[in-house]
Amino acid sequence: MTSHKPLKSVSHNFGHSFISLMNYINDDYFMGHLLKQARKTKHNKLTVDILQNKAEPKELLTEQIRQSIEYWNKWFPTLVENSGSTMDFVSSATMTIEFDLQQTRPYAGNTDYIESPFVCEIVIVDDRQKEYKRKHEGWWFPETK
Repeated sequence: MTSHKPLKSVSHNFGHSFISLMNYINDDYFMGHLLKQARKTKHNKLTVDILQNKAEPKELLTEQIRQSIEYWNKWFPTLVENSGSTMDFVSSATMTIEFDLQQTRPYAGNTDYIESPFVCEIVIVDDRQKEYKRKHEGWWFPETK
C-alpha cells in the first residue's frame, strides 16, 4: 500500500544523490561545474522545480548543468514510486543549491583547489500541503580550472 511517509526519505535521498559523487559530468562532478559557473557569473543560488523540470537563473545553466538537472528530474518519479509512495501524493518538489561565494578555504587534499560552502535544500509538498524538507550542507571545489 502506498503511503505519504516515504516522502521524507525521498527528500533526503534525492538531494543526497544529486549532490553526491554519483552525479559526474564529463570532467567534473555536477557540484564542481555549478560552483565554477556560480563563481564566473556571481549567481550563487540555483533553484530547481523538479516536477516542472525548470531551473533558474539561466546564467547558471550551462548545457552540462541543464542536462544533469533534466536527468535527475526524470528519475524523481521512479524514486518516489520505489520508495513506496506515489506521484499522486506529490503536489510540488523543489531543490535549491546555494554557495557562499564570499567564504573560501584551500581544499585539505590539494591546496591548489579552493572550496566554498554550500547548502542544498529539498522541499516536497504533498497533496495535504505537508512539507518534507531536507537540508544537506558541505564544502565543494571545482576539479577543473
